[in-house]
Amino acid sequence: MREHNSRILIVEDEVLIALSLKKMLDKVFVSEIAHDYEEAKILLSHKLFDLVLIDISLSGHKTGLDLANFINTNISLPFIFTTAFTDPATLEKITNLKPSAYLSKPVESVNLITAIKLALANEDTIFKIETGKQIYYFQSKDFLFAEADHVYVEIHLKSGKNQILRTTMTHLEEVFPSKHFKRINRSVGINPYHISKIVNDKLFIEDRVFKISKKF
Repeated sequence: MREHNSRILIVEDEVLIALSLKKMLDKVFVSEIAHDYEEAKILLSHKLFDLVLIDISLSGHKTGLDLANFINTNISLPFIFTTAFTDPATLEKITNLKPSAYLSKPVESVNLITAIKLALANEDTIFKIETGKQIYYFQSKDFLFAEADHVYVEIHLKSGKNQILRTTMTHLEEVFPSKHFKRINRSVGINPYHISKIVNDKLFIEDRVFKISKKF
């Protein structure tokens, strides 16, 4: 069965390996290929992916390690490394970047699919917000953005079951997982996972446009 909701970006500079990985993945997921750091960065900036499969030794000035660093800093997506190197120095660099997994080349289909499914299962965390005697539970991927209005904050959800809470943006920053909650101005916090595009100081999520403040 194809898991249509899960989109995987394959970043691999060897064309035949990239096509082989795509063939493995397309039985279960939807995938696209980027051949170097710059191409991957452009795709990640314009399309929504659920996970990135990264070859560590990409050709060009920037490697897969640089791409992982970009993802950690800007997008907060899970990623899996593929590598032909398993020396201690490489493994230490890999570990510091906190990938969901790393797979030795040549990659076997069953290991690849299993690693991706585990990484995706771990991503959709449930978190709770307590306000007074009320406790609200949210799934991280369902959360789109939060908008403050005086002493209330409206939580907008992809499912449409929005909640209005008597709380503050500062409190939400503390209790939401940081990879799923970024303040972009004084009264709005968004889930980076749902950004459709950013143009100059404007950020788009579904049919809404938000202004990004330089202070945040």
